[in-house]
Amino acid sequence: MLRFLIPTLLALPLLLTTTSGRADAAELCNETSYIVEAATAWPVEGGVAIEGWTRLRPGDCATVADDVDLDGDQPIFYYAKSSIAYLGGVREWRGTVPLCVDEADFEVVANTRCASLGMASRDFFIREGEDRERTVFVEPADFGNRAAVAGIQRLLQSAGYPINGVDGLDGRSTRRAITRFLSDVELSGRPGDEGLIDALEARALERNAASGMTVCNEADGDIAVAIGHQVGSIWQSRGWWRIHAGECARVLAARLETTNTLYFAERINTSGRRGLIQGDETFCIAPARFVAEGRTDCAERGYTSADFRRIPAPTDGGVRVTLGESDFRRP
Repeated sequence: MLRFLIPTLLALPLLLTTTSGRADAAELCNETSYIVEAATAWPVEGGVAIEGWTRLRPGDCATVADDVDLDGDQPIFYYAKSSIAYLGGVREWRGTVPLCVDEADFEVVANTRCASLGMASRDFFIREGEDRERTVFVEPADFGNRAAVAGIQRLLQSAGYPINGVDGLDGRSTRRAITRFLSDVELSGRPGDEGLIDALEARALERNAASGMTVCNEADGDIAVAIGHQVGSIWQSRGWWRIHAGECARVLAARLETTNTLYFAERINTSGRRGLIQGDETFCIAPARFVAEGRTDCAERGYTSADFRRIPAPTDGGVRVTLGESDFRRP
């Protein structure tokens, strides 16, 4: 069994534990507090068979890749993302193997030429040998059999209901928030965990559909995006979100009421990275994924300074920024 630890920001898989055994089909399990949507791929004659999306509520398991012979040496590839319902943006479970995905449910045999198929490219991670049998996604809190309650708590937060925290414990504040939600949507009784999770996700999606900051890439290649904003009383910058050409990504899901959010981007190509032509205010950045508190003394703290642009005025709690080749410095 392989367990993948998912940090708070744009997660990469981290190997924790592997156990061996016999299985007739590959299994994915979700022990995080997020609804996970997974795509699965495996080699076939003529390319790679790719299918998605397998939806896993917190606490769920599902069988995938039924056509893969687990007694053989055929690898399995996975890419997964959280539902877009959550405040704070989409989480990803990814690796280094680029394969094609679509926004809606899909089945395709393809190579890496995704754009010609009208599809997007995502980086899958690979499972081989006995590791193919069972893959479990976890968070630092390691909710285990408390994942369903933790998932309900996180969706309550995203739907606008106050609770004390996401801990997977069915305490008084969680029960009060559930009661208030059921009253608001005019449900006379508490459904089971699966029904409650689905109803809360629908409520959060409705509430947050237009919220936050979305960046669209109309440059000729990939870009990497960082944001700067206030978290409480502290200025914070964080990144990076990699966005392929012709695609958009929501990099901040919190509802925006002012222009007090800024962004920076770099154009990525084989010759290096080129930053934005101009910016309004300075924040700290780092080459790899980072979260930097404060906006001063960047070099002294091991960061680099960059000029971030301020977002335009939000509409309905959200804003969309489009970047093209002309926004970036020339080589």
